[in-house]
Amino acid sequence: MTNHYSNILKELKTEYRALERYYGQTVYKLSKDGFVYLRYSKREKTGKERYFFGLEKDAIEKLKKFDFTVIFVCGEEDVNFMLNKDLILSIIDGLKISTGRWLINIYNIENVWYLKVSGKKKIDISDFKNRFDLIFSKIVYLEKEITKEEFREEKRKPELIELSEVEKIKSNLISSSIKSDKSSFFEEAITSYFKFLGFECEHIGGAGNTDVLVSIPYRVIIEAKTTTRGSIGRIYFTRLKQHKEKHNADYITVICNDFEPSVIKDADIENSVLIRTKILCKILDLNQEYPLSPIDLEYIFQMKGLLKEEDLQRLENRFVDVRDKVRNLPIIIKSVDSKKRNVEEIYGRYQIKCEEMDIKYLNRDEFIAFINFLSMSFINLITKENNLYYRNISEDIAIRRFNKTGGWYE
Repeated sequence: MTNHYSNILKELKTEYRALERYYGQTVYKLSKDGFVYLRYSKREKTGKERYFFGLEKDAIEKLKKFDFTVIFVCGEEDVNFMLNKDLILSIIDGLKISTGRWLINIYNIENVWYLKVSGKKKIDISDFKNRFDLIFSKIVYLEKEITKEEFREEKRKPELIELSEVEKIKSNLISSSIKSDKSSFFEEAITSYFKFLGFECEHIGGAGNTDVLVSIPYRVIIEAKTTTRGSIGRIYFTRLKQHKEKHNADYITVICNDFEPSVIKDADIENSVLIRTKILCKILDLNQEYPLSPIDLEYIFQMKGLLKEEDLQRLENRFVDVRDKVRNLPIIIKSVDSKKRNVEEIYGRYQIKCEEMDIKYLNRDEFIAFINFLSMSFINLITKENNLYYRNISEDIAIRRFNKTGGWYE
């Protein structure tokens, strides 16, 4: 059994670092991201590219409340299909169970891969072949089917999965990145992405033109590269430098699912940054935690070579730093009482409380900025008179008011 999945497990461990068996022999937990359920089938004895799989009901029931992806391993030919939770649940919905399993059939006809289950139409799953980057994605390529009887009785309706604006942007990026015959879709998805993050940009495209131009607050020419084979092996940086000069741009950026080592080396030499599609999605996730501005992101475009996930640590640190500083606000409130005191005395009281709570305290300038913020009239948690500070409400009321004002502190 292990031999069937050894390459996949190695790839997953490289990508997610933490990998541990969760249930049975084929369900694994990947760090904090979610789970993968591995399924293997030999090739049909007739010689046709046809494979038969079983999804164990018990395993799916355990995974339903988490993010998960089923990886179907087809024989010994390194042909794998990564189908996410939403797609799997749509496929098995209403499907009869045979000996505790849902039966899945995957086969190849003229280089198109299909998935078929009993009583439903076949699904083209070619875009999911060997796509590790689609693990835990939210892409769904099919609508749920219903029978005529269900339609007449109005017992069930087609299920449309309503995605948030962020998930729609991520879904469009991922799905369009592999459509080599429709590269403009990927260019448009990238344009929408940067507009969402607050950039002024436009989709240009066409022969002899840059694909996307970011114009404000700085100028970036963006080359969008679609590929169906995982990574791209050649970039014409001379042409990109011509686009940069033509549009008086500050930076050159190339976006693709992945890049060959030779391209990464060339980008470093040509002072250009390469960004994987999945890294764009990661930036969008960070933006959800702590809204970013285009100025926050400029350092990314100033980089050379491949932008790696660890290069985003600067953005994550900013969120952590702001969160930690905001957590000082209630401590400042508790350091002020009904007696009028100057800032030095209150700062000393505040430092003692931080030491008692084993919390790193703000420097003096940060403390003054925060206590003046809390004493502003529209907040009115601390009163300031003649450079002296005090509270004219109880500590309990002040903290409860603070917790209600924007939900800053937990």
